[in-house]
Amino acid sequence: MSKLIDIVRQDVFAFLESNNELLFNERDFQMHLATWLRNSTNAYDDVDVEYYVPKSELENYVWDSELRLDIVVKKGGEYCPVELKYKTKKVERQITRFDEVLHDKIVVMKDQGAQDLGMYDFWKDVRRVELVQKRFSNVNCGLAVFVTNDITYTKASKQTSNNYLFNMSEGVHSREKHWLNPESTCAKTHPNFEVEQEYSIEWHNREMDRVKFNYCIVNI
Repeated sequence: MSKLIDIVRQDVFAFLESNNELLFNERDFQMHLATWLRNSTNAYDDVDVEYYVPKSELENYVWDSELRLDIVVKKGGEYCPVELKYKTKKVERQITRFDEVLHDKIVVMKDQGAQDLGMYDFWKDVRRVELVQKRFSNVNCGLAVFVTNDITYTKASKQTSNNYLFNMSEGVHSREKHWLNPESTCAKTHPNFEVEQEYSIEWHNREMDRVKFNYCIVNI
């Protein structure tokens, strides 16, 4: 029998490869993926969103914000958290509403920028899932999913860049997630941390509605 993480990963991959609709933002992505998982032929026992875990339950949780896991899948008494990031550059399109094509183009995806913090947030997702695994015996796996139409995320940062240890280029990455300049604003507002192992990133790409996307799925 396949492991839960392999089943969920397969379903997430199938969604990303089959979806042809431009998603407005991360919440839109979350709801579409959760619906896909609920309708999966793998028949999960439950698929929940915004799954709240009090931070007081987690050791070495270094952030002020509470933890709400994007998606949690349950099957056979085992749970698999799925954390999502959807980082975009600006895209404008004419859209259809109530079967009518609207006259003006609208911004369907915003220019988010702040790629250094986007990378930080991805590795933060990885670390938070690790902490949940350590605390709860029924959580033995998890996924961190990152989708973007901003090619910057797939490129290696310079070794002198403040966010070098947070970069997301293809390949194996260090456990240490530290800013190189401890006096920087990023370092003061986004605390350093370490992950449990050296994770490997593999980028996939596909085109949706004439927009090129890159995505990666990391097993935790």
